[in-house]
Amino acid sequence: MNFKITKKQINTVMGHISKLFSVTVILPIYHSILLEVKENGIIVTVTDGTVSMREFIQDEVTVYETGSCAIDGRLFYDIVKKANDTVIWIRQENHLLKLKSGKAEMKLVTIDSKEFPHISFDYPKTRFQMYSRMLTEAINKTIFSANDQQTRPVLGGLNFKVNQDKCIITGTDSYRLSQVARPVISSNEICITIPKKMLGMQTALFDEDEELYIYFDEHKALMASDDIIIQSVLLDGVFPDTELLIPKHFDTEIYFNRMALLEALDRTSFCRDDGITIVTFDLLNDEIVLTTESKEIGSSIESVSYENVSGSRKVHFSCNQQYMIEALKAFDTQVCVLHFNEDLKPFILTDSQDESHIQLLLPTRRH
Repeated sequence: MNFKITKKQINTVMGHISKLFSVTVILPIYHSILLEVKENGIIVTVTDGTVSMREFIQDEVTVYETGSCAIDGRLFYDIVKKANDTVIWIRQENHLLKLKSGKAEMKLVTIDSKEFPHISFDYPKTRFQMYSRMLTEAINKTIFSANDQQTRPVLGGLNFKVNQDKCIITGTDSYRLSQVARPVISSNEICITIPKKMLGMQTALFDEDEELYIYFDEHKALMASDDIIIQSVLLDGVFPDTELLIPKHFDTEIYFNRMALLEALDRTSFCRDDGITIVTFDLLNDEIVLTTESKEIGSSIESVSYENVSGSRKVHFSCNQQYMIEALKAFDTQVCVLHFNEDLKPFILTDSQDESHIQLLLPTRRH
């Protein structure tokens, strides 16, 4: 292989695929990227064994000789980031890949491209359609609730449930739940769970005004634009039935200023036990009183005014302060609503202008 490419172009592509570089991998070859130089451009492929990505480069590149090889992805990215010229000349000689920029020349040992895993980027037949901007917004409002642990793999992603023209997107780690509903175009009833790693990458890969097609079958989900394909194996297991988890009726509804409560919660963060702040909420007269206490650190108490309350005024519960902050940050409106039944039962937060956006939290028992 032999080609020249602008530093800007190769760094843009490597910035995309570097999100799949992992410190811990199943096989050493997953540290590598596959470079395939064609007459009309370059294909860069990366995988971590679960999520795979392919990007095609045809702009700002001049091909002199075709070929392919696998190389260490991190080292290659580190070299092209530090290139001291606007153009990088890359060529393969025997088992070395030479990168020349300005007066500097670097050499990387290559791996036979046949050792790189064979990955099929075939498009599954079933699909649904959603604007990239809308999908990104939905992911940002839900992905933080997906589980980072491996105890229940199916909770390590977001569940997409499509029925006619509506898609319900849900994330949960069994202690909290985030859910939004957004319009889609589909002729199928769909229920799939996509790993959060792939969805987190989506937000940086596609233009916000782009109409995305999400293709899937029983094994994988795939998203694509003209130059980029990203796909992932689907998560095994049965995602919880959220219809059974989200309460439908509540004893109390409290309307409050979202930013005022967020700022008050943030001031309580110093009061931690084992890295966790537990905050207690009490509804008293015209205020919500927030209390935290730690035997090792100290305590805090602060009151926040609310805008309106309906139903019972007997409100007392404790919860994880960080979970509450993340839930409130997911909303865009000034006023949110807290729906409450009784201590130790799940409560939910909703958007005063979008009832389809739900943040559910489980209260914490205070000892």
